[in-house]
Amino acid sequence: MKILIAEDDTMVREMLSSFLSDLGHAVQSAENGAELVKLALGDRPDLIVPDLHMPEMTGKSMVAMLDMYPPLSGIPVVMVTGASRGELADAGIPSEIPVLPKPVDFDRLTSEIEKIATRKRA
Repeated sequence: MKILIAEDDTMVREMLSSFLSDLGHAVQSAENGAELVKLALGDRPDLIVPDLHMPEMTGKSMVAMLDMYPPLSGIPVVMVTGASRGELADAGIPSEIPVLPKPVDFDRLTSEIEKIATRKRA
């Protein structure tokens, strides 16, 4: 699966990238949502894993922008965040987007990826 990560924290970005690569996924990473959109336009990913809070473009804004571009609309997203429950409620993330708290539970991330892969095969 082609997975695109957007995370402004270098350590978290590298950890996610390494973990997903070790599972056999082709991984690209971006430091922010704006860079992610540019990468996605160049090579459409099967899944996007953005942080909610990033400079230049938040995860929520990035998801809204992807939906404005027909070639990128409908790409599954699994959001990661260090935000509190209250911040998440205020963020207005669509309910169909799984949101994983930091530190990321890799078993749960793997489970979400498997669900998406199963839907793609169906």
